[in-house]
Amino acid sequence: MAMDTSSQDQAPGGFLHPTLPSPPSTTVNSPSTARLILPQPRSRPLKPGSSKESDFLIYVEQKLLAISRRYENRLSAALGEEENPDIEGRGYKGIGEELHDLEAVIDVVWISGTPALQIAFLLTIALTVTTSLPSFPFAPRPTFQLLRKMDLAFASLLRGSNIETGEPLPGSETGKSRLSTTEKVRMRGIVERTRVAIVEVAGEDGSLADVNTVSQVQTDIEEDFNVTTDDEMDNLEDESSHRRWEMDIARVYERTIVELGIALD
Repeated sequence: MAMDTSSQDQAPGGFLHPTLPSPPSTTVNSPSTARLILPQPRSRPLKPGSSKESDFLIYVEQKLLAISRRYENRLSAALGEEENPDIEGRGYKGIGEELHDLEAVIDVVWISGTPALQIAFLLTIALTVTTSLPSFPFAPRPTFQLLRKMDLAFASLLRGSNIETGEPLPGSETGKSRLSTTEKVRMRGIVERTRVAIVEVAGEDGSLADVNTVSQVQTDIEEDFNVTTDDEMDNLEDESSHRRWEMDIARVYERTIVELGIALD
């Protein structure tokens, strides 16, 4: 059963227990971190076997379990057959809802500043995303937003330093990767599967439509009427949207691929 968060005091960074790790208060809203995609991690990794680590594990595992249950109930949500449509248990109606919940877990995992836990949970989340994508209509914005964050997290772990800031990661002060060869190979497999899945779901949704055809239609209209109508403007906007999503698709896990190439050479 998912953890009830309504009756517990939340600590900064999304943790429920006051002893759990949270981002330093002096950096949460500082100008230097305001535009960063990854949240500020704690300065030191969680101590193995500590109460903080135990609370962290319970929290994240219960959140992932709740997300899994909502994913499994997605068909009931689509058919409107849910008996208990509460927010914790109802099925997801779209990929955006699931990605929103997963992104919150990603932030908590990253804030932990503990490489071993970050690697294990982020690999699990990445596989969850890949599995879920074909089950819903394509939603470009939340999909690329989450994958961009995952890309930065993976690339940072592979490098041993924060890709955005250049600072060594907690537990990786030497600036070296903490991933084993097995973990790197697994990561590469998930990255490759995700890139294939994105192309497939985007193609089914029409987000990879032939922009050359759209351009030719636009040219023909302009030659015939030599005016700019509302329909023409819509065509131009559609073409721009297709091109933007195609660029985002090509960039999925691009930094991770570079770091994996270096790490596995």
